[in-house]
Amino acid sequence: MILKHIVNDYVHDAAPIASESLTRNHSLGVSSATVRNEVAALEEQGYISRPHTSAGSVPQDRAYRLYVESLLANSDPRIPPQARSTIQDHFDRVQHDVDQWGNVAATLIAQLMDNLGIATFPKTSVSRIRHLELVPVQDVLALLIVVLEQAKLRKQLIRFDKPVETSELESMGVRLRGHVTGLSHEEIMHSPLPLSEHERRAIDAAIVMLEEEDRADHDDPYVVGLRNLLDQPEFDEYEKVRPIIRGVEDGSLIQAALEEAPVGQVVRVVIGGEHRGEELRPLSVVICRYGVAGRALGTIGVVGPTRMEYYRAISGVRFISSIMKGMVETVYGAA
Repeated sequence: MILKHIVNDYVHDAAPIASESLTRNHSLGVSSATVRNEVAALEEQGYISRPHTSAGSVPQDRAYRLYVESLLANSDPRIPPQARSTIQDHFDRVQHDVDQWGNVAATLIAQLMDNLGIATFPKTSVSRIRHLELVPVQDVLALLIVVLEQAKLRKQLIRFDKPVETSELESMGVRLRGHVTGLSHEEIMHSPLPLSEHERRAIDAAIVMLEEEDRADHDDPYVVGLRNLLDQPEFDEYEKVRPIIRGVEDGSLIQAALEEAPVGQVVRVVIGGEHRGEELRPLSVVICRYGVAGRALGTIGVVGPTRMEYYRAISGVRFISSIMKGMVETVYGAA
């Protein structure tokens, strides 16, 4: 009970919690001497630290882990109805604009937590062509447009050895759509397609697009709220801020956070020293996958100091992932 109050008060105040304030501000039902003894025991067990004997208590990673496990075991974290309604309204406005899903998700979780929000576009395990188009640019140059099944668009310029008429390009597009719509890159490669030299050039470019899409673990993530994170009192010194800025700019910090995503669609909390990489050691990550298993999956998460409001982070990530799961189901159907 005392440890829970230390964690809650430290999350709120961002300052060491004195034993006297615990006795004064909470109905503990024990004497101040007992509180001091328990605080000393918590320090000895590694749950808190104190710069010196008379200093206040600062929770350590072990305390936050116990706090989170207790939270998940004893309650179902939910965000307030007003916040739920606001979040739902934002998604309702972009439900038909797939390109905005990731940006809206990252923005909302960043605003909800006043920290760094991350979201990725839902990615299929195997990319397939939904539509293909050849658009004339110059007499020997055409723009190949490929729409993937996950409603993502890829473009590439194709250069031919000799001029191609617009009518011929249109005919090529019709024939190619008939051959490759709904196919993966492997299925296209193993299909005996009767193609002209120009059509083969376009198909080879489309295969490369599909291969690159399949190799990528995820799309470029949407990252919102770096200023929120750096405004936290833990990062008021430049030496603490510099590696975070560098990690966001070169992508290493974001990549490390995304690698913490769980296999299933459950919320995972990784705290401070529990991280595998050095980039995230001063931070905590609350992260979840969303979508339809075996068809299309994305990721939503929040990165903040270990002094994070875990209840709100867990509930926010869980709620937003549930909305996005429903939106993905409208495109791919339920599992």
